[in-house]
Amino acid sequence: MKDLSKTQALFLDNKPEFLDILGFTKSSFNNETNVYSCTFEPSEMLTHSNGTIVQGGFIAGMLDAAMAQYILHLYEFKVTPLTLNIDVTYLLPCRPAEVQVTSKILKAGKSIVFTSAELFQDGNLIATASATNKLVSHTQK
Repeated sequence: MKDLSKTQALFLDNKPEFLDILGFTKSSFNNETNVYSCTFEPSEMLTHSNGTIVQGGFIAGMLDAAMAQYILHLYEFKVTPLTLNIDVTYLLPCRPAEVQVTSKILKAGKSIVFTSAELFQDGNLIATASATNKLVSHTQK
């Protein structure tokens, strides 16, 4: 797997605005384990139940974003990953506080990439996801 640190500055300069809504704060890549990590701090604006539980759609968004970011870095931002399918399993409620999302590429083909992600809060596994992503080159219309 290639060193993704070279694309980090490119990502931060072109970071999509929706990541700010989700509370994105930072990301990193572990070259030894090939795991891409993101940290989010979801606000109370993303909650239900009197501001105590982050709404599941936002959790799915964080998981999806971490998997897509990994693909973007891996392909040096020359493709756009379109999520064809995402399967999310919610295990525990998520509070409006810092969470860590780790993502992995399970298999990468010429035009399809299979990914997985896990979202943790305070060391507890909150949700998991797997996705199928179609790669669309920026030259494709």
